[in-house]
Amino acid sequence: MNIRDIYSSYLLIFGVLCLFLGIGNWTVGALESAKYQALLHKTAQTGLEDSYRSFQELDQQKNEEVLLRINQDRERYNAARVKLDFYYVVLIGGRWLLLIGTGVTVAAIIRLIRRDSHNKVRKAVLQPTITDQ
Repeated sequence: MNIRDIYSSYLLIFGVLCLFLGIGNWTVGALESAKYQALLHKTAQTGLEDSYRSFQELDQQKNEEVLLRINQDRERYNAARVKLDFYYVVLIGGRWLLLIGTGVTVAAIIRLIRRDSHNKVRKAVLQPTITDQ
């Protein structure tokens, strides 16, 4: 088996590409989801959301000033939740790509080895031996 057989195998190239993409996605997904999970715990609901009802008697401007911090915390929490969900999908996708890449790469290597051994056996059978001459 020479190097040309290896890089000309589309199945092997596809498998290695899936391996690298899977490792990259898994790494990014794990790091970023941990980051946003920590942010989620930091911006968890404070309990102030239940006090909305007591601010109904204020006018619109005062209401916005009083509730500004609560609304900002809620927006930060919702944004972190959406990003956490996205990076969780990236993490799961990375795992699947790694699994697919491993399977395809192993199958391609087995196929290359079988093809090479088949070619060597065929050459050995077709070659005339010294005693035949």
